[in-house]
Formats: sequence, structure tokens, C-alpha cells
Amino acid sequence: MVNLEWFRTFKAIYEAGTLTGAAEALYISQPGVSLHLSSLEAYVGYKLFDRTSRKMVPTERGKVLYNYVLEAITKLEAAEELFCKSAEKERPTISVGMCFETFQFTLEPYLSTLPFNVIIKFGDYPQMLADLDSGILDLIMTPQKGDYKNLTYKPFSKERIVLVSGEKTPTHKFTKLVKLHDLEGMQDWL
Repeated sequence: MVNLEWFRTFKAIYEAGTLTGAAEALYISQPGVSLHLSSLEAYVGYKLFDRTSRKMVPTERGKVLYNYVLEAITKLEAAEELFCKSAEKERPTISVGMCFETFQFTLEPYLSTLPFNVIIKFGDYPQMLADLDSGILDLIMTPQKGDYKNLTYKPFSKERIVLVSGEKTPTHKFTKLVKLHDLEGMQDWL
């Protein structure tokens, strides 16, 4: 009987391009990834990847298998994410999407003090908006608004960008452009 984890591992190798990348994505060891792949190849009866020194290149049969199982594995992963149960019932969990830099500066220092568990998803904003709309994420922090009618957008902070230069950098022209509010001139100067 085939183990469904073999297919998940196969998908991770296909998408990461390396055994190490797949192991990191799945939070398992590299030997575990190799074992799953060799077990799946033995089960299906043919090689799924050509191994090079730096990459795992899918064979033609590997490409066909990937296209065949992709939708099913993606749906199973989405179901797992939506219906997973926390071991601690008294501590709620919230799923948040944001960019890594925002996480580092706004949330990471406070994680240990929060009275709930946090699942963080890093990624691009269009995908996070889609995940929020479909219920996979509870909220996202984004600089962009999408076209989703069922979502509420509320500003929670403002960002200040500071231009830093060397002590001897001639900035007098730039300073004049700032005082004149000449955005095009400032852009040209930069």
C-alpha cells in the first residue's frame, strides 16, 4: 500500500529542486526524504528524478506524476491547515500572514507574551489576500489593498523611511528639492 506522505515528499522535492530544500520545507530529515522518494520510486516502478550534484531534475514520468497528484496533495494540505486541532484547547490560535521584515520588527519581540498561539505565513501579498478570503488566514498585515469585497482594511501603523548618507556626501541639492516638495527632482537625484 502506498503511503500518502511519499506523495507529499515527492511534491516537496519537485518544487524545491533539492532533497535538502524538501527536508526543510517538510521539517523532516534529509535521509527521511530520500527514504520516501526511494520507496515511491520502488512502488511506481521507475525513476522520478535524475540526480545531479546540485539538483533533482524530474524525469518525464516524474513530471507526469507531479501534474497528476498536485491538485490532490494541495487540497489535502489545505484541509490539514484548515482542520488541524490545537493540543492546547484553552489557548486559541490565530493565523497571520505578513512579510518577514514586518514580522521581525512588529511581532517577533512580543510572541512569548501573547495569550494565544500564532501561526505565521510568509509570502507574497496577492496569495495572502486569497488565503485570507478563503479562511486559511485570520488576518494579514499588508501595504496593499486587494479587490476582495468581504475583507475589511484597517491601518494600524505608519512607516517612516529615513535616507542615510555618508558624512561627506553632498546633499545640499537634495535638501533644496525636499523643501520644494519636488518629488520628480528628488527621484532623479536619488
